[in-house]
Amino acid sequence: MSSLLVVRATDDAGQLAPSADALVTIPGGSIADWQAAALFMTHRRDVDGETPLLALVDSSLDNDALDERLEILIPARPDGIVLSGVADGTELQRLDVALAVAEAMAGREPGETPLIAMIGDNASGLLSFASFAGRTPRLRAVGRAATALAAELQVPGSPDQQGDESAPVALSRGLTLLGAAKARVAALDWLDPSLAGEDLERACAAARRDGFTALITETSDHLPAIAAAYG
Repeated sequence: MSSLLVVRATDDAGQLAPSADALVTIPGGSIADWQAAALFMTHRRDVDGETPLLALVDSSLDNDALDERLEILIPARPDGIVLSGVADGTELQRLDVALAVAEAMAGREPGETPLIAMIGDNASGLLSFASFAGRTPRLRAVGRAATALAAELQVPGSPDQQGDESAPVALSRGLTLLGAAKARVAALDWLDPSLAGEDLERACAAARRDGFTALITETSDHLPAIAAAYG
């Protein structure tokens, strides 16, 4: 698996071409949005039962909100959870417990739902990169999102005309990879949606060179460049 395409729960599940290795749906904030996300997964499996379906979960949800939303989502049998904004390893443990409860309520095996932790989309997660090891056997990968990190730090998120990144964004690349190595899991990178042409090709090539095993993108236009870099 080298490409994960972000989709909206409101997208037509039957019209999405299976060109990505996996799909990541982003529910909105309301309960109705999460119901729509669960329905999207159910309908998508009727069309394409092979492509893994994951859901993005915001780590800022409080315990009650998290439990309520997982109770809706887990019966739709997501193939994984992408947890965004993970500040330290305790947040993985919190999600692990919440998932176990939701899995039991849905009649699924405890521990069946794997987890990707976005530790490189916020400064706290990067500074705590060593805290994610051993927190949960669900963990399959950790990820970086340079644009989200740059927005938090109020620095440029994309390389300049010379190909140089701002210092904090450049550092996030190495810290995410170190966090993955410490936890003995894969590392993923989330592409800047504005990338195109040679800039996109360089970003994909650099990600593979540095050891990111897969790329997340918000636009299907990026998929050919990802395939070329990881083919």
